[in-house]
Amino acid sequence: MAATTASILFATNRKLTGEAGGIATFDDNVQDVTPEALLCGSAEVSDIDISSPDHGTIDRMSKLTTGGFDDGAIAALAQSKNDVLVFVHGASNSFEDAITRGAYNKLWLASAKLPNCNFDVVAFTWPARTYTYWDVFSDTTGYRHDQQQATASAYHFGLFLRQVNRIRAAIGTRKLNLLCHSMGNYMLGGAVEAWSRANPAQSIFDTAVLAAADEVATTFTAPDNGRLCTLKALAKNITVYFNYDDVLMHLSHIANCDYRLGYDGPPNKADQTVFERAVYSLVDCTGVDDYISTILEQPDRSHQYYRQSPTVRFDIAQTLTGATVRRPRYDEKANVYSLFAQPQSL
Repeated sequence: MAATTASILFATNRKLTGEAGGIATFDDNVQDVTPEALLCGSAEVSDIDISSPDHGTIDRMSKLTTGGFDDGAIAALAQSKNDVLVFVHGASNSFEDAITRGAYNKLWLASAKLPNCNFDVVAFTWPARTYTYWDVFSDTTGYRHDQQQATASAYHFGLFLRQVNRIRAAIGTRKLNLLCHSMGNYMLGGAVEAWSRANPAQSIFDTAVLAAADEVATTFTAPDNGRLCTLKALAKNITVYFNYDDVLMHLSHIANCDYRLGYDGPPNKADQTVFERAVYSLVDCTGVDDYISTILEQPDRSHQYYRQSPTVRFDIAQTLTGATVRRPRYDEKANVYSLFAQPQSL
């Protein structure tokens, strides 16, 4: 498929280090805790190919604004006919990775050819590093760094949510959705907890998609309404994708000495008094067999199935567009949908 170009908005709490060829550069540490800490702009990404998830180059970037999006950016969203998707990346993402993946997500969603599958994308990029995947010591250090930066980003994501509320007001009845991947969900857990304690309950997102979440599995039932307990107040519908063939979820289990949401979903997922079907959809992607990339091209592809598997991508597209989602199986006793053939029990 021919390479394509896409533009997205972005907000970041990474520290600005300079500029190269008109493109802002950032390091992998959070900005100070001040109302001006959020840096916002737009970027144009070229050389995107939905059949090759690692393609993409930032060609142009607008002048950055401090503390929020400029009025022109909000006005452009208001004038657009598209729904809006907020994208939050996971661990092992440089600034460039985050922006190019946001643009890539925009194009594979559009390729689903469903009604309302063209989204205006707004990315929030927090200060994650890029890993080698071949150097265990270096990657462990990078992982711990990313956890620390994800924790430190809760305040800044609250600033970002204030900008999302501006977008919510500007676009009227159009959909405003969230797609959060990997350790982005760990950042989200701290941010939602802090936001909910400081602000009145309010619905912001139509749908929140949590993919391969590197967040504690009990996040929806944490004590004192912590972590993601109150996400259901911010999002009308929540869809959780998990996969116990996800290699990085196994490594995270070892590193954190607990089970992660992206491994096998919440431990009490069968309890429909907690996970009522009107709000939650729990989708098991174990057995994914249609990765776009080879394992040599993408060592972490089992963790990137949300964009590496056409089957999962189409399911996400249906979910985000509000289409009737057709999944092969639903186990009512377990309260879980399955997209792929499951291993046979011995």
